[in-house]
Amino acid sequence: MMNGMKLRFPEGIDTETFLRDYWQKRPLLMRGALTEYDFPLEPEELAGLACEEEIESRLVIGHDRYRWELHHGPFDESRFSELPESRWTLLVQDVDKYLPEVARLLEPFRFIPSWRFDDVMISYAVPGGSVGPHIDTYDVFLVQGMGRRRWQIQPHPTRDALIPDLPVRILSEFEPEQEWVVEPGDVLYLPPGVAHWGIAEEACMSWSVGLRAPSHQEMLDSFTNFLLERMPEAEHYRDPPLPPAKQPARIPADVVPHTFNELDRWLQDERLRQRWFGSFVTEVKAHLAIEPPAEPLSKGEILHHLRQGGLLKRHPFSHFAWMETGAGECLLFACGDIYETSGLSPDLLETLCSADAIDEEALTPCIDDDSFLNTLTELVNLGYLELAHE
Repeated sequence: MMNGMKLRFPEGIDTETFLRDYWQKRPLLMRGALTEYDFPLEPEELAGLACEEEIESRLVIGHDRYRWELHHGPFDESRFSELPESRWTLLVQDVDKYLPEVARLLEPFRFIPSWRFDDVMISYAVPGGSVGPHIDTYDVFLVQGMGRRRWQIQPHPTRDALIPDLPVRILSEFEPEQEWVVEPGDVLYLPPGVAHWGIAEEACMSWSVGLRAPSHQEMLDSFTNFLLERMPEAEHYRDPPLPPAKQPARIPADVVPHTFNELDRWLQDERLRQRWFGSFVTEVKAHLAIEPPAEPLSKGEILHHLRQGGLLKRHPFSHFAWMETGAGECLLFACGDIYETSGLSPDLLETLCSADAIDEEALTPCIDDDSFLNTLTELVNLGYLELAHE
């Protein structure tokens, strides 16, 4: 178990120092940062996950610096016996969503907001196995779980050009400035934009705790669609005060700011911005869509379950978060959905979003509140919360 386990930073560094001096700024190698974690997954088990239809997996085979193969799962078991003894890597995404013991690896990183996390990806590599020198657009903690891996990094690459016509994104130029060989329990933090190349010194497993970093293009696309769904169709373009047109084809310069002033009523609406952001950061990946239970439950049935000592647990695919809006209210976000929560305390919302399991005692302040029970019932009937027992 990892309850209470913390990331062991190098001497002189704590979470505040890390967030101030390293987070999204520069790499940090943390020797022995997670030596207490037992890394509860063997290579054979990882290969088994890669054979599952619903789990995203990849196989990268490197022949030399300029020749690479990429294969997507699911794989047949026989595929692994056909592979060479060196220079290949198996990568499996979202392992934390399927194995609770893997999800516990996220606990030492909870000094970062939970809505920032994407997944735990686990890779297995044979000697010489690698995915080549590349750049990620997101923060990542690279945790060494088994064996040894050599990491080379170039914190400020002068170019990000890729080798053309390859199925994987490999940098055409890579000049490492730092190099380490990591062992089980070591953690390497890399901010976005750092060129890096990890090569297995021997058969090894690496556990990557990746943070979500959507592009501005994705965010704008999501935000504008969110607004469009909420804007009344009855509102249309209206002219500013018009003088008689002497040049009918000319667009007067003041028309553009006038138009954007009209649109800004929506773009600058703080209430809509808050709701969009919480909805956006809690959305579930399409291939991890949550299936609702076959039979919906009533408020009474859920209440009975809790009063009989039952628990509520978040679905492992789900994302929950909450926000104080500054207008005397709190919002709850679950898998992209938005819930008004008047009367719920921040402590209760944090419990609902973060606790491993929720019992009747945790919900005592609102257990008889009809509005809250309606929300709880909807969360259960959407599959976001599941009934469970000790």
